Amino acid sequence: MIKFLELREKLKSNVYNALCVFGNDGWLKKRAVENVCDAYGIVDDGFGVDRLESPTPDDLTLACLTPSMFCDKRLIVCQDFALPDAGAKLLDAKNRLSDLLKHADGSFCLLILTDSDKGFKDIAGVETVDCNRLDRASVIKWIESYCKRQNVAIDRLCADRIASYCLMDMARVAVETQKLIDYGQIDPESIDLLVHRDAEYVIFDLSGAIANKNATRALEIYRGLIARGEDARALFGLLYSFYRRVYYVKTSEYNSDEIASYLGVKSGAVTFARETAQRYKPMQLKRALDYLALADERLKSFVDEGEVMNILIMQLISL
Repeated sequence: MIKFLELREKLKSNVYNALCVFGNDGWLKKRAVENVCDAYGIVDDGFGVDRLESPTPDDLTLACLTPSMFCDKRLIVCQDFALPDAGAKLLDAKNRLSDLLKHADGSFCLLILTDSDKGFKDIAGVETVDCNRLDRASVIKWIESYCKRQNVAIDRLCADRIASYCLMDMARVAVETQKLIDYGQIDPESIDLLVHRDAEYVIFDLSGAIANKNATRALEIYRGLIARGEDARALFGLLYSFYRRVYYVKTSEYNSDEIASYLGVKSGAVTFARETAQRYKPMQLKRALDYLALADERLKSFVDEGEVMNILIMQLISL
C-alpha cells in the first residue's frame, strides 16, 4: 500500500498498470489523479483521460483495451466500480481484472476511485493508494514539502499554524498555503493576516482560554471578534455547539471519524473537541451546558448580548 504523501516519489521510479485510490478525502483522491497525470505526461483534455461511472467489468476491459488515437498512454478513471459481494462472480471479476493487468503493454493506467480497498488489495497487478484524511503531522509534512517545491521557506511552527487554522482540511490547507506562497512570505504575521480561520478554530481558541481560566485572554478574544464584525448570537451558537460536542466526545466511546460523521462536522473539529474535553470532568461539562442553556434563555428574552456573553464566559471560567 502507498500512502498519499509517498505517491509522487513512487511514481517517479515505478510504472503502475492499476491503482486503487481509496479513502474518505475527496481532495486527496483528486490530487492523486493529477499526480498520475503529471508523472506519466497525460493531459486531462478529454482525450488522454477516459472517465467511467459505475462501469461493469466488461466496460472496464473495453476501455483499457481500446487504443488511444491521440496519446501514447491513456488514463482510465473508474468511479464507483464495485466488485460482486462474494462467490463465483467475485472470483471471476478478480481473475478477469488480474488477467487484464498481467497482459498490459503499458498503453494504459487504470485508476479505481473507491471508499475502501476491500476486494482490490489482493488482486495481482493492483497497487492501493491510501487517501484517507491526513492527521496533523501528515498535513504539516505536506505543507512543508509543497512550500519547498515552490522555493518558499517555512518552518514547522508556521506549518502547524496553517494546519490548525484550517482544521486539517486539505482542500482549505492547499488554498491557504498557495495564497501565502503567492504573497511571498510565510511567517506568523502573514498567516494571521491572510489565512481565514475556520469558525471552529476561532471557538477552540476562545474555549482554550476559558479552559485555562484566563479571563483576560478569553474576553480579549471575544471582544476582538465582535470588533471585527462577528455577531454575538452567532458566536454564542458556535460556543454552545462546541461544548455540546465536547460533552459528547467526553462521554462517548466512538472514535473521532465516527463522531465526526454522526455530528456532521470535520474530523479536525472533533480533534479540537477531544483536546478540550481532556481538561474537564463530565460533571463540569454538564454544568457548562446548563450555563449555556440559561444564557440561551436570556438572549431569547432580549437581555443585552454583551452582558450575557461576558457573564457566560466568567461562569465557564469558574467551572
